[in-house]
Amino acid sequence: MEVVADARALTDSDIDVYAPCALGGALDDDTVERLRAKIVCGGANNQLAHVGVEKQLADRGILYAPDYVVNSGGVIQVADEIEGFSMDRARAKATQIFDTTLKIFGIAAEEGVPPAVAADRLAERRMSEVGRIRGIWLGG
Repeated sequence: MEVVADARALTDSDIDVYAPCALGGALDDDTVERLRAKIVCGGANNQLAHVGVEKQLADRGILYAPDYVVNSGGVIQVADEIEGFSMDRARAKATQIFDTTLKIFGIAAEEGVPPAVAADRLAERRMSEVGRIRGIWLGG
């Protein structure tokens, strides 16, 4: 394992995966231009400094796993706690993150858009489907 001096040295390094964690806006124009990783997959929220960075990553052939997909496990657990937490149920839902990510990459390839755009489109489709439901029983 090699320790680098700072974030710039890290992005300039020969790395396979760049994982921004706990640092929003980590992917800006300068960072993407220098980035040598082939994949960006991290747990930080709002990793893209501005709209358009997702296209810069795609144009450079860097596969970006959208942040809100990658770190959705926390939301899944919190949502499960509403029903009385079940580790098995939460784990079963969280394991679907992998399949959802593959679906996003598939949509991106089919539609010729960056994965961040594909993730937004999938989320919008899912919300539209939920919006068609006339009523949701919340228990009680």
